[in-house]
Amino acid sequence: MSNTKEVIAGAVAVALPLWVRAQDDTDRDLRNNRLDLRDLESELRACCNHGAMIRSKLAIAQDVGVGLALSNPKTTVPEILPTSTPYTRAVIGEDTINDYKYPPRVGNYLPNGALTEAGEMTRLALALAFQENRAWIEGFTLPGSPAPSVTAQIFSASRALSTVISGLTLSRSEWISAWKQLFESGLQAIGTPTIGNVNVANGVASVTPIGGATFTNRAMRIRVTASNVGINASTELATVTFSKPYQSVPAVVGSDGLVVTNVTTSGFSIQYTQAMLASQSRDFAIMVGV
Repeated sequence: MSNTKEVIAGAVAVALPLWVRAQDDTDRDLRNNRLDLRDLESELRACCNHGAMIRSKLAIAQDVGVGLALSNPKTTVPEILPTSTPYTRAVIGEDTINDYKYPPRVGNYLPNGALTEAGEMTRLALALAFQENRAWIEGFTLPGSPAPSVTAQIFSASRALSTVISGLTLSRSEWISAWKQLFESGLQAIGTPTIGNVNVANGVASVTPIGGATFTNRAMRIRVTASNVGINASTELATVTFSKPYQSVPAVVGSDGLVVTNVTTSGFSIQYTQAMLASQSRDFAIMVGV
């Protein structure tokens, strides 16, 4: 019995320091874990309270993200088989006109970030992803950084355009007509018409553009020179052919007795109401409009 007690006492004497050491290690690990958790909590709190994180949680910022996400060409969830349903582009209709407000109307989100109603910025971000808007914005950029004076010109032109537009009350069809007239008139001024079929037999030596003067499909100044026999009154002088045909028959007016005949979308003929003496020259102006 005495030997047994001595054996137990010896075992306890050997195990006790080992247990104490193990307990110390466990306590140290727990203490370190508590310190690590405290540090992690501080880091998480600092991250959640960071300005960028708070701003990203604002509804208006989430609206932009939703709009861009709608344009994402890839599925967010892996699929076993590729879907056969083609991605269709959303339509932004005229019903959005009365939806513009400032500040913009924001979407509604659940606590987990799920969207229940889209905001105005969602539609804007989606529209910016459309190819025509990307092409317009990228095409409007200059090859290099503009000088301050150039930037000021661009700003002034943009502000002037919005100022003029805001003072008008045109319908959609009227705006279409206005834009067509603007661009078609501008295109019509590009290029120069040609003068042909000069009626030499009627005493016309030449019909030519006046050097240095306007000579376009919209306006032109010409010089008529008679031959050595002169030109009789109301004689066919020449035919003018537009470099770019008009979509509809234009109105053409001549000056100083010059008469315009046979007007088509492609050109017109000219006559002079008076007679011209041999080798005499006369200058005329011609205006073309639609």
